[in-house]
Amino acid sequence: MDQIVIRDMQGFSEYNDCMRLQREVWTFPDADLVPASYLVVLHHYGGVSLGAFHQGEMVGFVVGFVGWRDGQIFHHSHMLAVVPAYRGRRLGADLKWAQRERVLAQGMSLVNWTFDPLQVLNANFNINLLGATAHKYMVDVYGASDSPLHGGLPTDRFEAEWWIASPRVVGLRHGRRLERDGWERLPRANGTRDLETRFRRSEDEMRLELEDEEVLVEVPGEVTPMMVVDRELALDWRMKTRRIFQAYFARGYQVAGFHRSDGRYYYRLEILPRDSA
Repeated sequence: MDQIVIRDMQGFSEYNDCMRLQREVWTFPDADLVPASYLVVLHHYGGVSLGAFHQGEMVGFVVGFVGWRDGQIFHHSHMLAVVPAYRGRRLGADLKWAQRERVLAQGMSLVNWTFDPLQVLNANFNINLLGATAHKYMVDVYGASDSPLHGGLPTDRFEAEWWIASPRVVGLRHGRRLERDGWERLPRANGTRDLETRFRRSEDEMRLELEDEEVLVEVPGEVTPMMVVDRELALDWRMKTRRIFQAYFARGYQVAGFHRSDGRYYYRLEILPRDSA
């Protein structure tokens, strides 16, 4: 297969292609699309708009812009998408690493973005492949949405922090893996129980006051089909995990790892300096 090329978007037609991919990948209504005219301005005034092209056709993109908060200048990565036929080739990671190079060249060390804590594929990608961490929990960021992507749930999000010059991220860039032997033995803030259903159900008991240096938080592995089949169960997971993450983040914990065992998924929270990724 011909090589996929990642480069800056060029010409208005390619910004229009980015709009087309937003619609194709996320089935967004037109009102929710980032318009081509905005993408042009974003790109020309400090933002990053990269496309992945195969035989001249855009098959993925990443878009972000410069942000500022509390005296910190950073890059906010707003959108990343790969068309379904090109997934499974690490193209999303290639786009993020290309974005990292652009941001480093601008003299910034932090990239952030938001993602749904209950979407385990995104969690694995952001934490294990890229080395992002998180210590901010945002409640219902985008409000009510009819998009199948959101399933009618409150649009809660983690704010991922990607310290792109840190040893953690540099190591992953050079092929090292994040390891934590014995993570299965760590204390757990919650758990699940099996019923006569395809989905695991969260237990009522939540341990919000653990003081160990590392704590596990379990999340469901199939929240997207769960939202369709059993929305009440999906909402129960949203509200319970919201309480857990808010409680631990407020006491200085941050997400530092993501693990899977026997079809169950866990975030690993650690007490770490906020800028130590």
